[in-house]
Parts: sequence; C-alpha cells; structure tokens
Amino acid sequence: MSIITSTPPLVSVCIPTFNRGKLLLRAVQKLQSCSYQNLEIIISDNASSDETQSIAEGLCAADTRVKYFRHPQNQGPSKNFNYARAQATGKYFLWHGDDDYLDTHFIELCVGALELDSSLSLASGLGAYHYGDHVTSFWGNVVESHSGSGLLRALHLIFFVEEGSMFCGVYRMASVKNCVMPNCVAGDCVWLSEVLLTGKAKIIPTCVVHRQLGDNTSSSFARIVATLGAPSWHAKYPCIAIPKNLAYFLAFESYEYRNRSLIKRILIWLVVFGTAIAKQAILALVPRIPFGKSLYKRFFLLPN
Repeated sequence: MSIITSTPPLVSVCIPTFNRGKLLLRAVQKLQSCSYQNLEIIISDNASSDETQSIAEGLCAADTRVKYFRHPQNQGPSKNFNYARAQATGKYFLWHGDDDYLDTHFIELCVGALELDSSLSLASGLGAYHYGDHVTSFWGNVVESHSGSGLLRALHLIFFVEEGSMFCGVYRMASVKNCVMPNCVAGDCVWLSEVLLTGKAKIIPTCVVHRQLGDNTSSSFARIVATLGAPSWHAKYPCIAIPKNLAYFLAFESYEYRNRSLIKRILIWLVVFGTAIAKQAILALVPRIPFGKSLYKRFFLLPN
C-alpha cells in the first residue's frame, strides 16, 4: 500500500550525464517503471560525444516527463550538477547518477518519510555497489544523526561517512535551495554536510540505490582531481585536501555561516578541519593495527 495517500507531490529527478548513453537509458527506464509516477526526469548532457543525445531525444519523444538539456561544451561535473537542479520545479528533487538505478519503491518511500516529518531535509537509503553484473559486492554504511544541532549532524557525517550513497536520496527543495554543489574534491560530502546544517536526514534500510563500480570518473582519485581542475597536490595528499575543502566551504561559503562573524567562522573552520583530519588519521592507521579492519567496520556502522 502506498505511503502517499493524497495527490503526490512532483519529484524532479536530475541526471547529469556524460558519455554513458546506454547506462543513462537503463537509469531512465528504471525510473519509468518505479512505483512513484509523478516525476519530471531532467537529463543534463555535458556535451557527450557518444549516443547519449539520440537516446535522450528518443526518451523525450516517448515520455513527456523526460526533459533533455545539452551543453554545447563540457561544463565540468559540478556546473552540470548545479545546472540540472536549476531546471527542477518539484517540491522534492534527487540527483541520480547516470550509471545508477533505484529500487522500485525508493522514491515513494523517501517522499513518504519527508511528507511525514518536516524536520527532514533528506531521505535516502542504502547503496548496493556492483560491477555491472547486478551482484552486490558491498553495501554502503548507515550515516544518520538525530541531533538538533545542524553542526553536530554535519560533523557526524564527516566523521562516520564511508561512502556517498546518502547523496543519492530525495531532498526537500525548500530546505536546500541555498545549498550549492562546490567544484572541489569531496564536493558531494561538502554538499551533504551543508544539507545537514539545514535539517535532518533519514536513512531507510529498505530503500536501495544500485551503484555501478568500474572504469569511470570516480574510479581514480587522480582522475577526479583532473576532471575538477583542482590543484594537482589534491591527488597526492587527499588526507589534507578533503579536510581543507570541508572546513573552508562550510565555514566560509555555506549559507548558514558565511554571514557570521569572522571569529565564529574561524572556530567553525577549526572544528570541521579537526574532525575531518581525525577521520583521515583513523583511515591511515586502520591497516597498521591488529584487527583494525574488523574494529573499524564495527565502529563505523558498516553492515555485514
């Protein structure tokens, strides 16, 4: 039985894409068959050179819910993400990877949670990671804070996050309208941290986003840095680059803190940077400690 009992609100599914035409087709077809049907499916094509354009135009012709936008030149990933969201008109939206696909009831259950609890800015599920054969190689971890403090929620995410599947959830547009995806290494974590400043996040274990692993932009840290146009040292020293980005963007660029006093922002910077550095130190020590991996898995809430 559906959780949504009245007229379902519009959900905008934003799909930034580049040169993954066949995977994009799979993603959209899965959305078209999902239990939640009041969707607008926004495809933002970053000047693909493969069959993406013809596939997207065919999807538009067959389904009026699909909207296709094509950049004449590659804008880089962050601008493409932000552009896709700027086209969204729904009460809720989600960013959908062009190589991901959602379980049938994912959007329905997430929207239901958001409709029931106004304190939520985000409802999401677990990530199931595979290599294109649909056989789950490993699961994402549960990252959920019930704190009434936005900063504590963000710090909980920064310290406990193991992977980014929570990013793929459904967002309340009104809550996150002032949040921006930054063009930096760990931009998804910066985004999620700022979202948690605006409201709580709920993880629904029965919701699954299937995420494909393999030879793509996210498969190599050096490729991420090159694609983003970030300084080359970010690839060599991510343990410094990631905390630096998190601290800077939250303390000085986030809507929540950018107009606070300089002293307040410096304190926020120190707290965020210290938390992120502590997490990076733990990641570096785990392989060197007896039973480190099993202890880490238990402490950081990774499912078996």
